Amino acid sequence: MEEDVKTLKDYLQMARRRKYDIAIPAFLFLVVSVVVALILPPVYQSQATILIEQQQIPSDLVKSTVTSYADERINLIQQRVMTVDNLTRIIDKFGLYSKEKDKLTAAELAEQFRMSAHLELINADIISQGRNSKATLAFKLSFDDKNPQLAQKGTNELVTLFLNENVRNRTERAEETTVFLEEEAQKFKGEIQKIENELAEYKEKYSGSLPELLSANLSSISRIENEIQQLNLQEKMLDERKISLKSQMAVAGQGLLASTTDSHAPSSLAELKQEQVRLLSKYSATHPDVLRIKRQLTILESGQAPEESDASAKLQDARQELAKLKQHYSDNHPDVKATQRKVDDLTDSKSPPSTRKLTDQAASNPAFLQIKSEIDMAEVEQSSIRTHRAELQEKLKLLEMNVSQTHQVERGYYELMRDLDNNKAKYNELKAKQLEAKLALTLEEEQKAEKFSLLEPPLLPNKPIKPNRLKILFIGFLVSIGAGLGIGYLREMMDGSIRGHRALAYIAGAEPLVVVPYIENQEDRDRTRKNVINFSIMAGMLFLGMIVAVHMLYMPLDILWYKAWNRLGLI
Repeated sequence: MEEDVKTLKDYLQMARRRKYDIAIPAFLFLVVSVVVALILPPVYQSQATILIEQQQIPSDLVKSTVTSYADERINLIQQRVMTVDNLTRIIDKFGLYSKEKDKLTAAELAEQFRMSAHLELINADIISQGRNSKATLAFKLSFDDKNPQLAQKGTNELVTLFLNENVRNRTERAEETTVFLEEEAQKFKGEIQKIENELAEYKEKYSGSLPELLSANLSSISRIENEIQQLNLQEKMLDERKISLKSQMAVAGQGLLASTTDSHAPSSLAELKQEQVRLLSKYSATHPDVLRIKRQLTILESGQAPEESDASAKLQDARQELAKLKQHYSDNHPDVKATQRKVDDLTDSKSPPSTRKLTDQAASNPAFLQIKSEIDMAEVEQSSIRTHRAELQEKLKLLEMNVSQTHQVERGYYELMRDLDNNKAKYNELKAKQLEAKLALTLEEEQKAEKFSLLEPPLLPNKPIKPNRLKILFIGFLVSIGAGLGIGYLREMMDGSIRGHRALAYIAGAEPLVVVPYIENQEDRDRTRKNVINFSIMAGMLFLGMIVAVHMLYMPLDILWYKAWNRLGLI
């Protein structure tokens, strides 16, 4: 069975049969689209262009404290500007959304304002370090409203807020950087003062053991040791001089001994023994002087009483005690002086009466007195040497102790110095950065750094951006044609009538024997001509109306409609 395939002629016949089903809906849809295009109120947009100017002073000379990218700062400024408080203030200032105020909350009105405000970045392709990237050169701000004056005022207010917020934001960042660096510098300054105080206390505590005094201490130790050696040598020379003077005193006392009785010795036993040693070093044992001294020693040794033996023992003990005290104290120490006086008293008391008598007799001899004076001077010099040597030994002990502590003190001292140097270096670095931050702050305050400048101010719009009436009319025209054809085709599909021999053959399954064509008479021809004329007039009027609406009324219609809507209080 042959498939029922419709030809162009069938569709034309279908359109002719359903001309009213197609024309009426199409006409209604077209009228609706025209009405919609005409009654929609115009929306105006005022736009401003803001240029991002680079820093006027080279960044090598003065660096800015704001290092973020331009698009990042613009988005940040947008978030700060588009707050509910700022937008509510703008809405109240210009009386925006007067009808919606009673129905919407402040947050909803602010959201409606955000939907009407637009931000568009203007980027440029740049090549940096072999990579393609985009740099923001400028951005556009715009605001939409049914009133062109309000659109301009809203855009102007947004521009003002953006410019002021940019200046405030950059200045605040520079101020915050300056304050931060100043606070950190003050912290390090306080830390430096604290370490300096600790270092001063440490130096005072270990004043003699500091590392820088090590060479001086070692030099002082060497000098004091040499001086002690010199003092020991001087003391030895004085001892020899005293021995020599006492020998001379013994020789001078021999003349006195001849005038005294033979039962008494002219000098002490110790001095006679020293004189004997001196004479034996020069003469033989049979020399008359040696023999005389030997006789005197015999007389003194044989003439000692038991009391004198006890005195000798006490004198020996006192001398041993004096030697022990001198090992620990100087000659000026009270204990040393008291023991010395005890030794002198025992020495005087130990002398036999003959010796004391001989001494009394020698006191009037000038030679004897001169020798005695030289011996006393030698003893004074020895005493001074001992005192000075004791002082030097005390200094030597102190210096040796300081040197032994130097290595332990050095560790803590260098640790404090290292902390002090590190803090000073960080403090100097912060002070240098603080000066740079102050220059950057001055740069921002005088607007010599990167800034936003108004390139194109917002103008009063004379042409709405929406609705696009031409687009609405065109779309309405296409929709009306499609809707008419669709409804006509739907009606044809719902009609069960058999039209044409092909439909009959398709249903019956066999071709008819005879096909009688439609015989058109004069009435049919008149009706067809009349319909063509009517549809042509209707189509021409619709087409002419669309052309007039688009060409003649499109531009001024927005202004007329704006005035009409404004008078009716709808704007």
